[in-house]
Amino acid sequence: MATYSLNKMDEKNSNLRFTFRKYERISKKKEIENVLSNANKYFYNGLIVYLYKNENIKTSRLAVLVSSKTEKLAVVRNKFKRRIREIFRLNKHKINYPLDIIVIATKISIKQKYKVLEESFLKVLSEEGAIKNC
Repeated sequence: MATYSLNKMDEKNSNLRFTFRKYERISKKKEIENVLSNANKYFYNGLIVYLYKNENIKTSRLAVLVSSKTEKLAVVRNKFKRRIREIFRLNKHKINYPLDIIVIATKISIKQKYKVLEESFLKVLSEEGAIKNC
């Protein structure tokens, strides 16, 4: 897990923003369907990731989908979503060009530890060639 500690002086000088803003989310059903139909699909370590290079956006966006058929307990579904959003939030500055990213949980991925999820997510991005080598 990456740890970032910036003091007040570094925050002013740094242009990195480790936030997850509203405009970085894919929330409309129409946009999600568009990405699912046009994107490249990757499956790695039980994680299904759709990556779509969108010329109409300025920053990368993320949607996390977890079906109640995959996991009955809402607590577990929400924990998975929090983990994926955190991984995206801490690594979005490494993405070379704007992407629409949809992550879909499977029964395998929902039970995985944070570190495994992070490695899987970054591996998929590097296979696409969308991540900077930092």
